[in-house]
Amino acid sequence: MEEMTARTENDLLRAENKRLQEFLLAAVSHFRRGEDTKGLENFLGAVDSLEYLVETDQNAQEPQIDLDLLLPAMRGLYFYMQNQDITGIADMLEDTVYPLTKEWFEE
Repeated sequence: MEEMTARTENDLLRAENKRLQEFLLAAVSHFRRGEDTKGLENFLGAVDSLEYLVETDQNAQEPQIDLDLLLPAMRGLYFYMQNQDITGIADMLEDTVYPLTKEWFEE
């Protein structure tokens, strides 16, 4: 029974990670086309998904998300946000955050 619960939880986390990846790619796409409002909506969706994933993962017996890799990316995003640098945000999401998510919850 416990194995079934862990497997179900992993399936849910993989699905949420996929959702996060979709938000990230949509945000980057919108930002690159100059659609900042839509980009921001997707970016905020990505932040919500990321928050859920990190919180859930860090409470798991074997966390999959390496915070030592994620936190520098979050600091970089914060820097670009402070400077209202949409190109920097898009680059960080595409080149750093998205590749990190591809390593999480692999089967």
